[in-house]
Amino acid sequence: MNSIRGTYQLVFDELKWYFKIFSLITLLLSVVYVLVSLIFNIPLQSGAALFGPIYGGISTFAVAGLVIPFQVAIGLGSTRRQFLKSYNVMSVLMVISSITYLNIMYYIMKILLDKGINSFHFYHPADLVSSEYHFFTYYWVDLMVGFIILGLSSFIAVLVRRLGILYFLLTLVLVSILMTFLSINGISSDFYSMIFNINPINLFTLIGLVGIVLQLLTFPMMINAPLKMRGRS
Repeated sequence: MNSIRGTYQLVFDELKWYFKIFSLITLLLSVVYVLVSLIFNIPLQSGAALFGPIYGGISTFAVAGLVIPFQVAIGLGSTRRQFLKSYNVMSVLMVISSITYLNIMYYIMKILLDKGINSFHFYHPADLVSSEYHFFTYYWVDLMVGFIILGLSSFIAVLVRRLGILYFLLTLVLVSILMTFLSINGISSDFYSMIFNINPINLFTLIGLVGIVLQLLTFPMMINAPLKMRGRS
């Protein structure tokens, strides 16, 4: 029991560290936007972005939360299974807490925009779903984007760890060649046409589910992983 609690605490401490850093950066960025709006004559609805730090924080935790505590947890007596369960639970918590924080900031900045204190309209993936601001629509789309960022980041990190950088790059080249071949034969264009015909909100939901699947795949891929990343040989 102590080993399980210790493993969860270890990964949770990593989560708190990255969440504090990137949420603070987002807050400071918001303050800068407000100050710029008040000091300079910025036209209303000027385009800007706020999601960068939070998305980056999710990606950073997906990689660092998996790689850095792994050897520490095993060295302290945890098992790979215990660690991966802890990591996956904390990864979901990281996405939910970060996206919730981001959308609260969006909501506050929207109120300030309506009052003329903030001059910026922030780009958001949900703009593809609706041109009007709806909190829960924005929140859901952001959540799905968060999961695909999490899944892709952790999946790539595991591939690099298991294959080594050289073999990972070779795999990436082979995949690129395959994608080029498919595009030349028109197969990929048919696939993209099918994707773009999906309702935007359903498409984002599908993207989020893909991210969750990629995240779950890290479990079987890491369950027998060596403590150190594979070398070039």
